[in-house]
Amino acid sequence: MFGKKSFIILASIIIFVILIYLILSVYITTIAIKATRKIPDATPARVSLNYSVEEFFTEDSIRLSGWFVKNESLDTVVMIHGVDSNKSDGYMLDLMKDIFDMGYSVFAFDLRAHGDSGGKDLGLAYIEKKDLDAAIHQIRLNHNVTDIVLYGVSYGGTIVISNPNIDSSVKGIIADSPFYDLPELLASEVASRTFIPKPIANLLKFGIIRSVDLLYDIKTEDIISGIQSIKDFQNPVLLFHCIADDRVPISHSERINRFLPPDSLLIRYGNCEHANGYDNNKENYLNVLEDYIDSSFGRNIEIER
Repeated sequence: MFGKKSFIILASIIIFVILIYLILSVYITTIAIKATRKIPDATPARVSLNYSVEEFFTEDSIRLSGWFVKNESLDTVVMIHGVDSNKSDGYMLDLMKDIFDMGYSVFAFDLRAHGDSGGKDLGLAYIEKKDLDAAIHQIRLNHNVTDIVLYGVSYGGTIVISNPNIDSSVKGIIADSPFYDLPELLASEVASRTFIPKPIANLLKFGIIRSVDLLYDIKTEDIISGIQSIKDFQNPVLLFHCIADDRVPISHSERINRFLPPDSLLIRYGNCEHANGYDNNKENYLNVLEDYIDSSFGRNIEIER
């Protein structure tokens, strides 16, 4: 009798633990898929740029909003913001002006569920391939753009890195503070923002992966395989990352760096936190950026390491 009772208690404990595990995994996934929408509070006019408002649709009928800043050259840098941000947030407008002053056109747009764009859920840098594809199609069709460099920061950086062969017009890819392993990143966020210890949070990785797949049909392994496909990109890639980044640790970029094509660069800054390389190292950041963009568009500038 004692043995049977012990078995029932043990089985109940195991079922309870599994239930808690599943609930936490689904809860974290549900939170992760929701963006905090911030409407742009400024336009390119704030930095003395003329622009056109662009509205276009993805293949799954999400309305996206963007700004096209036309220069004498139609060589265009497409800029993609981070999560819970928008096309004017942080240093985006200042960088748009800097790139315009380099002689290039610029296209910035709000990802789905962000800014002025439609949609309610994030695609965890997987579904947003459709957003990037629609943005490229928009400027190629309506502005006769033929050559493009992609620039993405944080979440946007992972989007550009994981879609290197999205279109033949893409001549260069720049990512500032991208992530490599989404479940690892989510588990880390849980450990830092809740009472759950990091070892326990790390155990949730499997549950997060399965929840994302089953609930939203997003396969996190496809994000990683997309990132690894950067090795087949025909041109060098440029990464920026702050060494003290505790939101997306630099280890993410270091893992991405293993798959980059020859002559690619990972620029490390020791005096900044997440995605603050531009703000804290503006002169060097812009020098490296301009050399890379010039080289990508065929101006034959050798990038200094």
